[in-house]
Amino acid sequence: LLRRSQLKGYEIKGLADRLIATLYADDTTVYLSAEDDYDALLELLEIWCRASGARFNVMKTEIIPMGKESFRRDLIQTRKTRPDATALPEGIRIAKDGEVTRILGSWPGNTKGNAAAWSTILDKIQDRLDRWSRFRPSMNGRSMISRAIIGGCTQFLTAAQGMPLDVEKKLDRMTLNFLWGESRKHPINMETLRQ
Repeated sequence: LLRRSQLKGYEIKGLADRLIATLYADDTTVYLSAEDDYDALLELLEIWCRASGARFNVMKTEIIPMGKESFRRDLIQTRKTRPDATALPEGIRIAKDGEVTRILGSWPGNTKGNAAAWSTILDKIQDRLDRWSRFRPSMNGRSMISRAIIGGCTQFLTAAQGMPLDVEKKLDRMTLNFLWGESRKHPINMETLRQ
């Protein structure tokens, strides 16, 4: 339905088809050109919902403006993709430059790294390590737990968006603190542990 529509979507040099939507489970990401009409998208989604029996939650919609800085700024201020377009509903969040939006575990945005995503993940890791510390696992247990938790919580985002050096250093510190427990001084540094 979307592919046969008049929506222009996002054209990527070297690809024959335009990018209009990606769907995974119950998450849908739609890519609209500045020339596309948001109301036309809503009409298509309404048809799709009636045919499939699904319900599209428009109020959970978030928009990440792409393109030139002037376009992004105008879209945020006017809530319009172009002067003659209908304004986007007030309940829909439009990410400003420097803000990120979560899409299937990745955190895309404009002019900003993924610091917000990493902050959330670091907090989750620390919470899990703190819970495991209460059981006073052996050194071998601490080694396995740290690899499972830290590796498991960071693998996807690192593959999707990379890991900043400061996050890597924080994870090293968290690993050492977890491995050596209450000890103020770590008897073996991270470089030696990695060997």
